[in-house]
Amino acid sequence: MAVPSLTLNVNHYMGLVFAVVGWIIGWYSLVLITADNNDPQQKIFPKKPTNSQWYGIIFAVAIAVMGWFQRILSIQGEEQEDP
Repeated sequence: MAVPSLTLNVNHYMGLVFAVVGWIIGWYSLVLITADNNDPQQKIFPKKPTNSQWYGIIFAVAIAVMGWFQRILSIQGEEQEDP
């Protein structure tokens, strides 16, 4: 069984960009939800993430890329099965 090659176009890459941006916005919404409102430095927008919250952005981007790649492999596999 030969390993199929991926054929990607601009739409695939734009999908990746939108997925990463979506996950980053979701990550920042969690930063806003968990912000300490009693801290005088945190009373204004934009809220600054804590050091431990910065690790979350790494996971958010990694999950976005892995999810995009999984969907690309699924779509490419379905396209190659059609006669």
